Amino acid sequence: MIIEYSLPPLANLFMDAFGIRIGGIYRPEAATGNPDDPNALFAGLEVVKEINESYETSDMGTPIVFPILFSSGVYKKYNERGEIVDKKMGDFRLPIASIVSFRRDKIMGVTRINGGKGTVKEIYGFDDWQVSINGFLIPDGSQPQGFKNPLEQEKELINWDNLASSIEVFGELFTVRKIKRLTIKGVTFEPMRGKPNIRTFTVTAISDDPIELNTKSRI
Repeated sequence: MIIEYSLPPLANLFMDAFGIRIGGIYRPEAATGNPDDPNALFAGLEVVKEINESYETSDMGTPIVFPILFSSGVYKKYNERGEIVDKKMGDFRLPIASIVSFRRDKIMGVTRINGGKGTVKEIYGFDDWQVSINGFLIPDGSQPQGFKNPLEQEKELINWDNLASSIEVFGELFTVRKIKRLTIKGVTFEPMRGKPNIRTFTVTAISDDPIELNTKSRI
């Protein structure tokens, strides 16, 4: 017997699971008060002939905004004997229902002023980006690597979490922050009450910039 489950609106799921409110659709009448007003605020928008030219689309034909890709490559992992070995990974586009948040602190020294007000700030640099990816594992016929059901997606996320090295990440939101690699700190999976075919996941990670060292040797 095959049991089919309908998916509730994703905006409601994000509110129920993570307490995140997803905004509504932009309506021209909100700017001028006139329904479908052609003179509303469309400054800076570029029109494309086909929606497929602007976004990757889901199995339902809807655009996937800001998709996230873990890039293929040869990474490091521990084998059963605790030894570091190479592990070849293929591309993995994260589930379509994923959102990402970023936070970065400045590295600075703060000195209090005796008998005065305020402090003296000495900025030395920037800390790593703290990255949190929240989303849902849902049936996805558009998954380009073939991980179409929630269990397959969860197994693949665990495979990436098992790596002992930073991973290459691609996505527009990462590119604007010049983030090329992530080190995964942990992954969390949670069920949703009354929704057996949906599981939530959270990936916590930090950015990892490659550092090149040049050494001089004397012979």
